[in-house]
Amino acid sequence: MRYLALITLLTTAALAQVSDGITTSVSRTVNITPDEAAFTVVVNTTLDTTQDQVVQAFHDAGIQNLAVIAVGVFQAYPSGRTAAGQSAYQVSFTTAPAALASYSKKLDAMNSALPDGFTSVQYSAALNASQSAVDTAHQAVLPQLLRDAQTRAQALAGASGLKLGPITGITESNNSVGVLSVIQASFAGTFSSSNGSSGTQYIFYATVKFAAQ
Repeated sequence: MRYLALITLLTTAALAQVSDGITTSVSRTVNITPDEAAFTVVVNTTLDTTQDQVVQAFHDAGIQNLAVIAVGVFQAYPSGRTAAGQSAYQVSFTTAPAALASYSKKLDAMNSALPDGFTSVQYSAALNASQSAVDTAHQAVLPQLLRDAQTRAQALAGASGLKLGPITGITESNNSVGVLSVIQASFAGTFSSSNGSSGTQYIFYATVKFAAQ
């Protein structure tokens, strides 16, 4: 009786697996050519310097398409001097890769001759892939992922004596490996530049479920 119950249980499990179909997970790594230079700038100012004045200083320097993404207040401790409150503004903007050096020079000039109310300008910049470029790469790689999934599922079905049916479900995701082409930074009066990969790597994943019988 126990053996009969065990056989019945195993048979039921096998039928459930067949009725549930075959699921495969596949991935492809794509090297995307950077199409965007992304800048992050931190500006420290006196407390009486307004956000409008900060934005205007960037406009005067020839930087128009910017966004202020964070504002804060902190205590600065100059050497041998009493602590003084300051404001900090985090600003971001993007431009074409070819303009990275030009905008870096604008920020360096701003730091060399600080606008009224500014106490420091620090920035970092990197070439990376924009969301539009990632979406284009996704559209190109999706048919390849589906073919890879079908090939793998067909092999599993054949080995199991099953007939592969149509796709019944798909889930997707992607992940940046974080490889940047160029990094430039100016912090506390220093400037550095480093060269990396010729592109930004993304891994696209897909989990595809097929009917099987």
